[in-house]
Amino acid sequence: MKNILIIEDDSSLCMLLTHILRKTYKVNTVTNGMDAICALVDGNYPDVIVTDMMMPSMDGLELLENLKFNGLFRDIPVVILSGMQDPFRQRRCEELGAHAFITKPFKPKSLIETIEDAIGKRKTEYYA
Repeated sequence: MKNILIIEDDSSLCMLLTHILRKTYKVNTVTNGMDAICALVDGNYPDVIVTDMMMPSMDGLELLENLKFNGLFRDIPVVILSGMQDPFRQRRCEELGAHAFITKPFKPKSLIETIEDAIGKRKTEYYA
């Protein structure tokens, strides 16, 4: 079973994401980017990270920057969820290698398809 790390500070949305994804994936959750880095360093290595953009301590963009400049975590696909349409942040996330930038509200089926695509691309890149 593939592992998903959800980083979301809104408890209601975090519960919804967990409910949607736990049918197919093993789901771990944290509430901010700093806790995500700690979880990764502790060996909780997910197949995909789904992260909110706006969070306390370390937002999604800062998290993505930290992940992409760290050799250990650079290859983990990251799906960004954002409640704001911000072309600058979206472009910066794309430059840093985010797999996808999804604006809230989103359709659960679309999120699952995006995660499956990220897992498929990672598998293809790994075996190439």
